[in-house]
Amino acid sequence: MSLHADRVGRTIDGHLILDGVTLAPEPGSVVGLLGPNGSGKSTLLRLLAGLLTPTAGVVTLDGSPLADLPRREVARRLAVVEQQADTQVELTVIDVVRLGRVPHRRAWTPATARGEDAVRAALARTGLADRTHQPWHTLSGGERQRVQIARALAQEPRELLLDEPTNHLDIHHQLDLLNLVAGLPVTTVVALHDLNLAAMYCDHVAVLHTGRVHACGTPGDVLTEELIAEVYGVRAAVTRDGADGRPHVRFLGTLA
Repeated sequence: MSLHADRVGRTIDGHLILDGVTLAPEPGSVVGLLGPNGSGKSTLLRLLAGLLTPTAGVVTLDGSPLADLPRREVARRLAVVEQQADTQVELTVIDVVRLGRVPHRRAWTPATARGEDAVRAALARTGLADRTHQPWHTLSGGERQRVQIARALAQEPRELLLDEPTNHLDIHHQLDLLNLVAGLPVTTVVALHDLNLAAMYCDHVAVLHTGRVHACGTPGDVLTEELIAEVYGVRAAVTRDGADGRPHVRFLGTLA
């Protein structure tokens, strides 16, 4: 059953942020959350992570309400990568990645051999094995995002939630990061702004508009010229010349 949002809503100070959103990612798939700024993408991710409580509906993990599960148990299953991470503390790459083992350890207990194996495996999978002792503050934005994904993988999650991980990255690092994410053996839900990146890397997409799911399905079914006009107020030409016949969006201008 895995992670499931069932008609969830979220209201803040009388303002409706999400309204009756249902999302049930297939295990092992990559699901993209799309939509304009303010459509509710980040709020939905935080509800899925248990960082916010829905004011309506329920988020479940393997059929159990997320709110009823111990936080440590949830943290062992779900890993979250925020848009940007920073710290003034002098940390190295391996220090950050080791933070992913916190949900698996009791307070004040030393690292275990299994935990260190998980850390090394996460560093290797993200191509950071040669950066183990590099100081955090010397890393580029793309490298920091990669370290955050390594930290998330060190948790050994089954679900990975990412909030606009490609923001502020150049094209090379965007593609590099999403190639990595798409190849991970986990269920991934990722908020994205770029429709073409979503078309390239996501198995399914859910388009949010004014707090509701406007459309949900494969990129080929969802990313149409009509939907882009309705949701984004933009004229676009959508062709099928992407990889494997996936859609490619060419923007033509705003609607008059």
